[in-house]
Amino acid sequence: MQEKMIRQSARLLLRDRKSEAMTVFDTLAKRNADKLRAVRADGASIRYHLRMDGSEAGAIDVFELFNGVSLAFNSIPQGTASWDDIEPLELQIDWCLRGRFQLDDGIRLGDGELAVHDERIRKRSMRFPAPLYTGFTIRISRSEGAEVLSRLLSFDFDALAQRLTGSSGCKIYAPDPSMKALLESFWDIDEREPLMRLRLKALELISLVNATPRLAPRAEDYLQRSTIESLERGMRLLGSNLEQNVAVADVAEASCMGISAFKEKFTKAFGIAPMAYRRQCRMGRAAQLLVATDKNISDIALSVGYRNPSKFSAAFAAPFGRSPSGYRAANSSGSVNLVNAFQPRE
Repeated sequence: MQEKMIRQSARLLLRDRKSEAMTVFDTLAKRNADKLRAVRADGASIRYHLRMDGSEAGAIDVFELFNGVSLAFNSIPQGTASWDDIEPLELQIDWCLRGRFQLDDGIRLGDGELAVHDERIRKRSMRFPAPLYTGFTIRISRSEGAEVLSRLLSFDFDALAQRLTGSSGCKIYAPDPSMKALLESFWDIDEREPLMRLRLKALELISLVNATPRLAPRAEDYLQRSTIESLERGMRLLGSNLEQNVAVADVAEASCMGISAFKEKFTKAFGIAPMAYRRQCRMGRAAQLLVATDKNISDIALSVGYRNPSKFSAAFAAPFGRSPSGYRAANSSGSVNLVNAFQPRE
């Protein structure tokens, strides 16, 4: 009965989107036209490519749920993205399914964490230090979006926004098991009426957040900026000279840490073990060479540190699900998108 009422209310509040109407994400894309490019629209969603600073493009699938309320599924490879302009007046809810996300002002989001921030927090430079960031963002405009949700859910949007963001403009939470299950369910939507189902999910989430008087803050155990900078030096070493063997002890020493401390802190900071990260760098480079060159597979294996072609084929198939030759055949068009290729592994 409740679901039926929400469906009816949602239909009443939704207006047909006119071609000239600006949505929440339209505004952001217009302000950053050189960074965000629409590449596909299927009626329910629009896919944008996010141009990273010197790395692969990220993929953002945007669903306009209600007037002034959008949901974006983010799949962003390692790198940095910079905005050229300020963002609209809005409340944002970011949830990290997997990976790491950092802003220059020290805000960091990790696996399973929920961040709520308002327009006081500027995403002018966003860093994604892990091999892949997967998560979603709900953007709610202060005008149309707040009005729609207040009418649908009968609550004071401004009071909720203030409670969730606090005096700093941003708070990060550790969802309880029931909320975490709801957040994860956003990725398990039936293909039948996906837009309506995502609307219901979003309403359920916001209603649950509103009904939870005190969301649990995440444990403040993040690493200091100086430690992150040391780990990033190690990360750069792990991602270079891929044809050579490297000992984790040497990388730890370059990061001014002992081996055990380096392994622990690297995994904590980036969501992946040091040598697993190097293996992913090798496989990513191999994938690029398979598509962009006509080098034989044995030479490509050597260029990423594998003298044994059989071991290289097995290592390549682990993240890509097919042999090097099969991957080359499937990507013969000459372009390669690594966004969805890797999932962090232990």
